[in-house]
Amino acid sequence: MLTIVIYVVATLIVAAALFALSVVVFGRAELLPEVARGHTVTQLPEGPITGSDLRAVQFGMSARGYTMAEVDWALEQAAAEIDRLRAAMDVEQTDVGRSHGVV
Repeated sequence: MLTIVIYVVATLIVAAALFALSVVVFGRAELLPEVARGHTVTQLPEGPITGSDLRAVQFGMSARGYTMAEVDWALEQAAAEIDRLRAAMDVEQTDVGRSHGVV
């Protein structure tokens, strides 16, 4: 019986030492401060969006992955830019067609 108690106590001491070592090495897993509501760390430039702008986008992390509101916002900005470019292309193609007498 004494042997079992010694094993249990020794195991608890080793576990506590390993836990303390991991806290020292990896930190205490402190939570980041909350971001103000409606604020995002994701940034896109004002005006036209380029492919390199989208490649450079970084999203804030949450417990289950990326912050959904930030991803939705970035996708909406990219979608609006694509819609604007397609509308400009349609107008340009219509103008080219009229100049060639194809309407």
